Amino acid sequence: MLNIGLGAYRTWPEDEYGRSSAGWRPGLSDEEVYAAGNGRWKLGTRADRERYVLFSAMGIVVLAVEIDRISAPDPDSRRTVHGTVLKPGSPVYDKYVGRESPVEKSQNPVQYFDSPFDRTGCACGCGEVVPSGRDFLPGHDQRAIHDRVKLVGGVLPFMEWFDATWPGAGPVR
Repeated sequence: MLNIGLGAYRTWPEDEYGRSSAGWRPGLSDEEVYAAGNGRWKLGTRADRERYVLFSAMGIVVLAVEIDRISAPDPDSRRTVHGTVLKPGSPVYDKYVGRESPVEKSQNPVQYFDSPFDRTGCACGCGEVVPSGRDFLPGHDQRAIHDRVKLVGGVLPFMEWFDATWPGAGPVR
């Protein structure tokens, strides 16, 4: 899960991204916090695998958002989170909003942490749960490949099938 730490609220004339505020102050509505907090952040590819983002101010979570998408990087490598503001009754909202931030304050406003809400099933189909940012438990990716190779009768038939199916793949022999 992503956590973005917000500084003091400030405003300015609207910029080229349509933004005119950033940060947090008491009394802002959830939508105002979202507008002021979902600005341009240094987010790597790990962010693309996250399902939720929390916005924290003064050590308290003030907003929870389910991520719909994250923009492509701008020329300065900054990205914008787009999502749905969560309300009371959402398990993520109820666990985090109004409570102490799950991460320690840092110089970097963007932090990642493992949350049970971000966990998904292992992609091999074993039914085990993996932490956010991962598709497989250790070794399960290899097991999934080997299981699929067996389905087509072994390595050589798998390679022949793959080479015939995948554009640009080379011949087996």
